[in-house]
Amino acid sequence: MSRTETVPAAIERLFAARTYITSSEVAAAAGVTRQAAHYHLSRMVESGLLVAEGARRSSRYRLKAQHSSNYELAGLSENEVWAEQRLAFRTIGPDILDTPNLMQILNFAFTEMVNNAIDHSKGDTVNVRWFLGQEKVAFEIDDDGMGAFASIRQSRQLEDDFQAVGELSKGKQTTDPAHHSGLGIFFTSRMVDTFSISANRLVWTVNNEIDDYAIGWLDRPRTGTLVHCEIRRDTPITPKGVYDKLSDPVTSRFNRTTIQVALFREGDFVSRTEAKLIGTRLEGFEVVELDFTGIDQMGQGFADELFRVWVNEHTTSHLVPVNANPAVMAMIAAVQA
Repeated sequence: MSRTETVPAAIERLFAARTYITSSEVAAAAGVTRQAAHYHLSRMVESGLLVAEGARRSSRYRLKAQHSSNYELAGLSENEVWAEQRLAFRTIGPDILDTPNLMQILNFAFTEMVNNAIDHSKGDTVNVRWFLGQEKVAFEIDDDGMGAFASIRQSRQLEDDFQAVGELSKGKQTTDPAHHSGLGIFFTSRMVDTFSISANRLVWTVNNEIDDYAIGWLDRPRTGTLVHCEIRRDTPITPKGVYDKLSDPVTSRFNRTTIQVALFREGDFVSRTEAKLIGTRLEGFEVVELDFTGIDQMGQGFADELFRVWVNEHTTSHLVPVNANPAVMAMIAAVQA
């Protein structure tokens, strides 16, 4: 990997964990000199991507947003925040208001993420930021709470935050089931082009443009939760299209989900314990696609727990393996037989 590729990647990774970065931090993360890191940061300032604050040797850098707002979470309404942001569009991006698909997705995704900060973060404040490019529109919701993955881990009594990412990816997962369906993050992560949550020591990214995901490890714990969403200005996606894809065509009930099996990787997918992690709280779905992308082999105990035991205990749900190689499909067939 060349130096010009390494430094921007390090900068992106650092911003996932904090609001401000320094040239010394970039140099350490990328393995380059402080002067080289300063050169890259200065170019990003000149191009309008970053804002520099402070004197040269004590400079710190933050992403440049076309618009940002701070709110106290107590008594806040996501609809009031969205109404204010719509007014801001008249100044920073009036063309956005005339783009139906984009506005529908922004309305849903933005209000759902602000609502999550209000109801689940256990924080005091939230900052919202907008980044308007020629091809994409992006927003960030940044609260100062306990962190999304720690919250889910505690409420679900999970062993670690990695398991919390897996739970979140299923859909219908919420720390407040009496008041929330748990669909906000699930639907948002499928409507936008790029979706990421940075919290605690992890960042979970869903890239729908290349149909891939990633889990990253932050170099230090992050305070609160940062949600970042990017949407193409000319996106063909609509909220209704996403609802229809994940719902029963007759009843319109949301009853379908797709799970990336690799998110639950703890070993070689041989134990029943690993299988039980995947099967937990899936009974609310009628069709569950298990995406085996990147999984080369699967043990008999793992397959038996999911495709025989779980299926027999949940007769109204169907597990559908997708992107599974012949070895995985053969093991599934063996336990079903």
